[in-house]
Amino acid sequence: MMKRIYIILALLSGSLWASDTLFFDVSILGIHVAGVEVIERQLDGDVNEIIYHAFTVGAFDKIYDIDNWYYYYTDTLCTHMDSLKKTIHQDDFHQNYSEIIRNDSIYYRNFHVIPTPKPLHHTLSFLLYFQQHPEAMKTGNRFSFLISDEGELYHPEISVTINEKKQQREIQFFFLKVAGEEVVEPTDVFNWMVCSPKVDRMLAYSMADNTISEGYFTLRWGFKLKAKQTK
Repeated sequence: MMKRIYIILALLSGSLWASDTLFFDVSILGIHVAGVEVIERQLDGDVNEIIYHAFTVGAFDKIYDIDNWYYYYTDTLCTHMDSLKKTIHQDDFHQNYSEIIRNDSIYYRNFHVIPTPKPLHHTLSFLLYFQQHPEAMKTGNRFSFLISDEGELYHPEISVTINEKKQQREIQFFFLKVAGEEVVEPTDVFNWMVCSPKVDRMLAYSMADNTISEGYFTLRWGFKLKAKQTK
């Protein structure tokens, strides 16, 4: 019941602010196991808010219930991230986590601080960066920011191919660690699947409107978790 209320509130808030919302079905071995909604909107003070909501569905919701919220705050052009927070309700695992970036450093809720030599994105805000900057979709592109993932810093690399049949650009993502140590353990399953440097991942962007259209994440034993945008 609470999950339905959260979804309704998110949709209502999207109608009250200038926003864009994408919906994705997530499946493994052809079985629909989860949904993800992505909301991007402009707030007062030239702030761009990106919200990911990941939740299990159907029978899988009874086996391993997930209802996770992720919030990312960037400048209006999405060139860098200023802060993030997440609220995790994952089966019997609950977690609240946040990062604030200022004065060339990352500040964590446990008072841990690490310096950062460049502006930052998180993997999940990085994915939305390409919706605003399609010109950056080039194999070997050198980015002016690093990727922050719970204390660890990575240099992002991409390989881009064009799928003419589906009319989409398909990006393989690679993350090379350059500094830092993880400050939270364990992490939630969604963050692990999307952000782990050991996971093979591809995101496709529609050539019609440049929104994320589909993607996959290769899990252990070769299983692929697939996501596809729904209308």
